[in-house]
Amino acid sequence: MAARIEDVAAKAGVAVATVSRVMNNRGAISEKTRKKVWDAIQELDYHPSQVARGLQSQRTKIVGVIVPDVSHNFFAREVKHLESALSRQGYKMMLCNAKHEKSLEMDYIYMLQCNKVDGIILASHTQKNEVYERLNLPLISLDRYLGDNIPVVTSDHGQGGKIAGSLLKEAGCKNVVQICGDITIAKPSDDRHIAAQKVLENAGIRCSRMEIPMNVFRYSDYKKLVSELFDCYPDTDGIFCVDNIACAVLQEANKRGITVPQQLKIVGYDGNDVAQMTIPVLTTIKQQLDLLAQKTVEILMQQIDGESTPGIYKIPVLLSRGGTA
Repeated sequence: MAARIEDVAAKAGVAVATVSRVMNNRGAISEKTRKKVWDAIQELDYHPSQVARGLQSQRTKIVGVIVPDVSHNFFAREVKHLESALSRQGYKMMLCNAKHEKSLEMDYIYMLQCNKVDGIILASHTQKNEVYERLNLPLISLDRYLGDNIPVVTSDHGQGGKIAGSLLKEAGCKNVVQICGDITIAKPSDDRHIAAQKVLENAGIRCSRMEIPMNVFRYSDYKKLVSELFDCYPDTDGIFCVDNIACAVLQEANKRGITVPQQLKIVGYDGNDVAQMTIPVLTTIKQQLDLLAQKTVEILMQQIDGESTPGIYKIPVLLSRGGTA
C-alpha cells in the first residue's frame, strides 16, 4: 500500500503539518527536523498526490507554455529562463510545441484547460484574438498581440530599432536593407523595423525591406533569402536582421568577396550565442531573455492571484558591440 503523509509524520516523529511545511518549503523549520522529514519521505517512497493537493488548494502549480517552434534558439533559450522563473515560484512547466500549426495550437490550449493548469504563457499566435479572449484562465502573451485585455511582455523593440538605425547611419551607410517577418500580422517586434526605418529615412538614407514568412526557421531558407537580397539590392551597404540570418549574410558576403565591415555593415538582433561565433563577431542588439521571463512569470502570478494586469510591459535591450558595424 502506498505511503501516506501520516506515515511520514509518524516515521519522522513530527506532526503532519510539519511534513507539509517541509515539502512546501514554508515556515521556520530546523535543519535537523527538515532532514528527518526528507529521510522519512525517501525511506517510505512517499509521493503526494498532485491531484489531491490541487483540489485542496484550487491550484495545480502547473503553467502551460506554448511556443511556435522549440527548435528555434530564441524560444529554446527563453523556455529555459521561463522554467527557472516558474520554479522559483514553486511551479512546474508543461511545454507545448505548436509548430506554427493552427490546429495543433488549439489542441494544446484545450489539453491545458482539461489539465486545469493555473495559467498559460503563449508565444504562438495562429488563432483569432477572440479565441484567446474567451479563455477563462490566466493568460499572458510573450511578444505577441492577442487582444486588448491580454497582457504582453516584450523587449523594447522600438529602442532596439533606434539603436540599429543610428549605428548604420553613423557608419556612413547609404543603402540599407532590413530583413523582417510578415508585417501584415501586427506584433511588438515590428516596432524595431519601424524605428530603424524612421532614423535612416530622416537622415536621407534609403531603407528597403525584405520579408520572411513567420514559420521559416531553417538556415537553408535564410541562405536562399540572403542570396536573393544581394541579387535584388547589389548596392546594399547595410543590413539589419536577426542574428541567425546575419550569419547567412556574413557567409554570402564572403562568398561574393564583399568585405565586412569595410563594404558592408551588419547589425543583428537577439544577442544569442551565434553572434559570438562569427568572424568578425557580430554587432547585435541583445534581448534580455532572463528579464523577459521574470516579468512574464511575475505578471502571470498576479493574474493567478486574481489581479487585473492588462497592458504592454517592455524590457530594455542592450547593444553588444562586435566588428560588423
